[in-house]
Amino acid sequence: MPLWLTLTVFGMFSVAIADISQRVSLRGQSPLSSITNNFIVWNGIGFLSLIYFLLSGQAVPTIPASFLYQLIPIAILYFLGGSFYYQSFKSNSVSISAVLAMISSVITTGLGIMLYQESANPYKFLGSIIVIFAIILVNFKKGAKLDKYNIYALLGGIFYGFAYTLDKHFVISTSPDFYQMVLCFAVGISSLIFSPKTIITETKLFHRGLIFSILSSIFFFFLYQKFYFLAYTAGGEVGRIDVLNNTTIFIVIFLEFILLKEKNNLNKKIIPAILAVIGVAILALAK
Repeated sequence: MPLWLTLTVFGMFSVAIADISQRVSLRGQSPLSSITNNFIVWNGIGFLSLIYFLLSGQAVPTIPASFLYQLIPIAILYFLGGSFYYQSFKSNSVSISAVLAMISSVITTGLGIMLYQESANPYKFLGSIIVIFAIILVNFKKGAKLDKYNIYALLGGIFYGFAYTLDKHFVISTSPDFYQMVLCFAVGISSLIFSPKTIITETKLFHRGLIFSILSSIFFFFLYQKFYFLAYTAGGEVGRIDVLNNTTIFIVIFLEFILLKEKNNLNKKIIPAILAVIGVAILALAK
């Protein structure tokens, strides 16, 4: 198995656990909005990344003067992606949100071809069509309008798709560990700049019951990013890595069933998930 694929598989399990932890933090009458959650989790990952960077004895890489200016757009993209995607957890199950957010796979595949000259063939486009069909299927309700929380998940996937694509440029031009550290703090700061009153108000409502799920989110997102960024340096294509990460839908459904006891609408979740996994498998395996 190629190293980049091994790293991606480890990342898949990490992000599935992190997403379930986020669902626990944000579900129901949680006092935290997705924006405040962004602020806490991203800064938490930033501090964890800083500790890792210092303990590993790495030197700050040489970076161009334009680095900080280039970092601003991707920080905003991640802030918007997280704010929309995790806001969808207020209503949706994680698995439905995850299927809708698979639109990021289509974006990363297309941009990977255009920006990084990654491989392209008809099978990639077939996979994209199947993913889009799964997105439509999971959202379809006869006589019903598009649910706003489904729209949030879709928007989150779109913003994430652009952010994931830009990640590769920063990782290969600096270092994965340094980039992870500065990116996380940048996204955390973006959250504070966009909505300081919300964050200040809601952090006062933080209670002990949220500690475990928040710490779990921080730790497993840290691992996910570590594996994800290292996979780039090992030769992984941005399109293949993202679509493989999206197959965590089955892991999420299993964890929801075991940990959160969510048994409703299993058919609605599983059928689109199978289609979506077929689509991303075609995208990932296409030469």
